[in-house]
Amino acid sequence: MQSNTHTSLAFRIATVLQQLGIEGLPRNYELIFEALTGNSPDLARELRLLGPVKTQEALDGIARRYLPHHFEGSQLEVRSGQVQQELQSILSLLDEEKSALTRYGSVISQAARVFEANDVTDKDALSRSLQSVSSATSTREAQSAMLASRVMEKSQKLEEVHREAAAANAARFVDALTGLGNRRVFNKELASIYEKSGLPDLCGIAFADMDGYETIAAVPNLPEPTLKKVGELIQAMFGEEDLACRFDRGRFGFIFRTADETEIMRLVDRLRERLKALPVVHPVSGKRAAPLTFSVGICMSKEARTADALIAFAEQALGMAKASGGNNVSIHGVANVSHVPKDWLIYR
Repeated sequence: MQSNTHTSLAFRIATVLQQLGIEGLPRNYELIFEALTGNSPDLARELRLLGPVKTQEALDGIARRYLPHHFEGSQLEVRSGQVQQELQSILSLLDEEKSALTRYGSVISQAARVFEANDVTDKDALSRSLQSVSSATSTREAQSAMLASRVMEKSQKLEEVHREAAAANAARFVDALTGLGNRRVFNKELASIYEKSGLPDLCGIAFADMDGYETIAAVPNLPEPTLKKVGELIQAMFGEEDLACRFDRGRFGFIFRTADETEIMRLVDRLRERLKALPVVHPVSGKRAAPLTFSVGICMSKEARTADALIAFAEQALGMAKASGGNNVSIHGVANVSHVPKDWLIYR
């Protein structure tokens, strides 16, 4: 069923691209995907504002804001150019400083020769030498202060480029709407669990799907604030050891860095309870919507030899939870069911 849904969505996206005369580039495909699935209402709104004719330049302007990972190469090129420019400026400043020091050295040497002549009767020559040294020293101090200021300015610009690069790199792994991780960081973390030869790291993963999300998505101006609230709730609950991500729409993924199934169930139950208490208000009527609930599928890494298998088992568990009517949890391959709450679905 899920495969048919994905196939149908892929067909719809391809059809929209063809109807609008948009080239089938990966970034264009993802733009239309985000718009059709309702993951980013702002993005969809900006696409509509482009009108019937959507040039690639206009599409790229939107993609640079919402899908920056597609432009990492050009961003790196720009930052590399900025760094090169600032470093060249610093080298030029140092060359200027070298020339200024050479001129200052010449003034000092000339004054030294006058004093070495030891002709105390030529007071005018001595006075001129002293005045020359004093003037050159003052000039040198001013030039040194200016150099220090300009080098500091260039250093700050380099630091700014570094911060921008670090922020852009971090943004590649963050869901812009909720502030949680995205699918990219989830896959990266999952790969690290299985990167060692032999057994994987002991942990558990969970896939959570917001029940009735289609109803929320159908209400204008409701999905975005709702997902933001859910993101804030999840961020407040999970520490740095565990990973919480939003994949798309009302779908989330979690990696729990523990082999204790009871602890994972405790965290998932607490999340579900707090989600129900989260206030969601209709933007027009002002009435409180029905409580939010999650269907959750869980699988422990010890049950799967590969990351793909772990994902597949968790997906199957989620399917079981949703097939029961939603607002349920299913665990794959639980060996000891004595500690599992009665409202949890178990399958092997």
